[in-house]
Amino acid sequence: MIRVFTMKAVGKDFLAASWSPYLTEERKKLADRKKGERERQLFLGAEVLLNLSLQQVDARIPIPAKYKRNEHGKPYLEDRQGIYMNWSHSGDYVICAVADREVGIDLQYAGKEPKESLVRKLLQPDELHFYENEPELERQRLFYEYWAVKESFLKALGTGFATPLDRFYVEFRKGSDVSDAVKKNAMKVPYIIQNINHKQYLCRLLSVKDEGYTAALCIESLDKSLQEGELFSTLEVEEIEE
Repeated sequence: MIRVFTMKAVGKDFLAASWSPYLTEERKKLADRKKGERERQLFLGAEVLLNLSLQQVDARIPIPAKYKRNEHGKPYLEDRQGIYMNWSHSGDYVICAVADREVGIDLQYAGKEPKESLVRKLLQPDELHFYENEPELERQRLFYEYWAVKESFLKALGTGFATPLDRFYVEFRKGSDVSDAVKKNAMKVPYIIQNINHKQYLCRLLSVKDEGYTAALCIESLDKSLQEGELFSTLEVEEIEE
């Protein structure tokens, strides 16, 4: 089971009484430390979306859900083993993934040209070669696709950026290099090549409603027969309107 949900957070008042059932008191207190109103609403919106998502998948746990974090900050549900979740926010939106295995998700606003120094910091040599050989008009979005895939993988791994970026790289494949199930998505497919552990991870770019954003999902594969990503063939991002 893998489900992905998104919601526009900016413009909502998540401290209003109607949202209270979806927020922990701890999250509300931490929100007070955020500098601006936008950051506060995104921070609160992420937990609201988590709880709405858990309701959508019928997780059968008390809402708002209690969760703990590992030593790198990745959240895990306290009251329900076998259900994993992860969230991200960027720009005006929050996004959340719920799955039956380790999962990571990342959302990036792709409307700002990245600095050259950041490009070279994020991309490994093979990735940089691929990036520089793409048409110039496509590079900006490609950079954020790399970023989203990398961060979703690090979240699935459970370490975040505690894992050095030179321990893995992303290879995008198109056309004949991917299965028929994947071709239905009409998107290039990212593959993780890593020497961190002996596990296999499956990553996909996600199609979101606002084309100014890009998102990526990464899961730990529990079945070697899913090497070409058939698990994702029917996956769609579900928008929650509240």
